[in-house]
Order: sequence, then C-alpha cells, then structure tokens
Amino acid sequence: MRSAAAITTVILLSLNTVATGKEASVILEMPTGDSAEAAYWAGEPDMPAVLIQHGFLQTHHFPTVRRLALALADSGFTVLTPTLTLGIDRRTASLPCEAVHTHTMEQTRQEIALWVDWLHTRTGQEPVVIGHSAGSINLLAYLTDSARHTVAHAIFISVTYFGHGEAAFDSPEHAARAHAALARGDIGLAEYALDFCRQYVTTPAAYLSYYDWDKQRTDRAFQSSSAPSTLIAGSADARIDLEWIKTLRRHGVEVHIVDGANHFFDQFHEFDLLDEIEQVLQEDLTQ
Repeated sequence: MRSAAAITTVILLSLNTVATGKEASVILEMPTGDSAEAAYWAGEPDMPAVLIQHGFLQTHHFPTVRRLALALADSGFTVLTPTLTLGIDRRTASLPCEAVHTHTMEQTRQEIALWVDWLHTRTGQEPVVIGHSAGSINLLAYLTDSARHTVAHAIFISVTYFGHGEAAFDSPEHAARAHAALARGDIGLAEYALDFCRQYVTTPAAYLSYYDWDKQRTDRAFQSSSAPSTLIAGSADARIDLEWIKTLRRHGVEVHIVDGANHFFDQFHEFDLLDEIEQVLQEDLTQ
C-alpha cells in the first residue's frame, strides 16, 4: 500500500497541467488505508483558496456544496470539495442512515487535516474553509484539535450540532445506552439515532464521538478557535437554533442572517449565500 504522501505527489504532478477554472479529480489515501476523492478547480494565483466541507453522510456532490463550488470557481477562486470516506474506499454516494456506520469524528478530523494540508501545499496559501450544516462541526473538530492548523478564515453555513439538535432524533437516552454498553465492555454494533437518522447502526464509541459534539461543546469550540470565523444562517431555517447562533457573537464570531433562506439556501437564496461568502473572501484579500 502506498503512503498518503506518495499518492499526493503523484496527484500534484498530474495537476500541474490543469487549466484555471477546469474541474479535476483529486484522490488521497487516508490513514485508514481508504482513498478519498475531491473535486478541484485551480483558480487565479492572487485569489484565495477555498475548501468546502459537505454535511452529515453526504458527498461533495450535495447540491448546496456543488452550487457554491461552481460559482466560486467561476469567480476565479481555487476550490477544493472533498468527500469524507466514512470508512468506505472511494465513496461517491451519500451513506444511508440504515447502513452500518463504524466511522468516527476523529477519523473525520484526520481526513480534513490531510485535505487542508494538501490545499495549502498545492497553492502556497492558508485556505479559507467552509462547512455546511454538520460539516461545520467537522471543521470545528479539526480547528480545535489541531495544534497548528493553516486556515486563514472559517465560514460556517447553517451550523448545527449533534446531541439532540433542533430537528434531530438523537437524545440523552441514546447516549446513556452507549455509555452503559461501554461500561459493560460491549463494543459491538447497536441501533441508535443520530442527527436526521432515526435508525443509525454503529458502535457505542463511534456513536459518542459524534453525539458528544453537542451545543455546549460546539459553543466552547467557537470560543477557543483561533481562526477568524463567520456564521451564515437563514432566518427560515427550522433545523438550527437561530437564537443560539446569534449569541456566538460574544466569542468574536461574525454572524450574518439571510432573510427568508432555509437550511440549504436553495432557489434564489443561493445567490444571497454566494454574495455573503464572496464578501468575506474579498475582505480577506484586502487584509
């Protein structure tokens, strides 16, 4: 098995001929041995590099992520949209709730770290990272657990959290069952609920690695993150705690509320989302 570094070198060589604005596929080997795929657009050298992270169980083909990536690439930004493996080699489709889930938040954090490092090496820039929905929590896990990250700015879209969110099915009862299973040495698969999944089959340790990222832990992560942060949320988003998001301003987080937008910023609100993000990126350029 080749190392991640070796595979990265091969891909860097092949990308030297990628034209600006043209989509290319990048494949990296993860610490688990599974390979992960991302879409990549080379932008103008004086424009920021951007990594966009999809939400829970999705891929980089998810419409909110895909629309934003294409629009930013068209504007001349370098864009990378990785798909998390979730324990599946070369995963290209969203993972059903009813599937067996053995992936953990720590594995997700490690994968994001590899992709950020790849983009930093490729462009020579500290990237801007953008997360949608639970993808924002993945980015927070990376930012708070990495002693030395190379991120210029973090943008969180429709940020939510685990541990019984606004429109989630997980509950303290599920967490109690997972803790009890670990206490008696039962590390096997069991059925829980997590986020929008009523049926989520996983191990107790893997389950708690996500569930423990609740509102309180997410709040602490925003407080301790060293990366400048901007939150963008829709006023019509029933999947998030909008009032809690507004309180994050006390941690120095910039909060933008888009009137009428839902969790996915679809229909005509996709242009409002793009305007908000391009404004942040342009401000980074002038600093």
